Amino acid sequence: MESYKLRIKHPSGAEFEAEGPLDFIINEKRGFMDEIAVPGRPTAAGSAEPGQAPGLWQAITTVKTGLLQLRNKSPEIGPAEAFLALAAAYRLLEGSQETGAITLSKAIKASGYAPERLDRLIAGHIREGLITASGSKRGRTYSITHKGLERAWAAAMKLKKIADSKG
Repeated sequence: MESYKLRIKHPSGAEFEAEGPLDFIINEKRGFMDEIAVPGRPTAAGSAEPGQAPGLWQAITTVKTGLLQLRNKSPEIGPAEAFLALAAAYRLLEGSQETGAITLSKAIKASGYAPERLDRLIAGHIREGLITASGSKRGRTYSITHKGLERAWAAAMKLKKIADSKG
């Protein structure tokens, strides 16, 4: 029987660590995440993973002229992190597993970031396994991975702080 180990550090300061069979870790993690969501009151089983609830992404994005874009630009978020946030928003709000390079390029520019070449901007993300790319030239599409969603969630939390302070 294989043994797994999982450690989580939540931005609130809460920490979780479990070691054992996969089913055990998944159940314990779910309980931990439910407790963080509403301390002292368990929530429904099977709730969305952190960062995948649409409320966060709706708070930091807006749709203008049919294009999903970030509501605010943050000095803490560079264009590469903004790309991850947009890729995650397209996946979680629009339901698209893959998003076209042209769409993401227009969205990042409309959000206030001005990268010259999108492919060069995100080359590091591809190497790290945060996103996957398929196709070529004008038909290129990007898909955010689970690891990328985690990184995008961190960027989204920074953007949410700005949105909360303005509203």
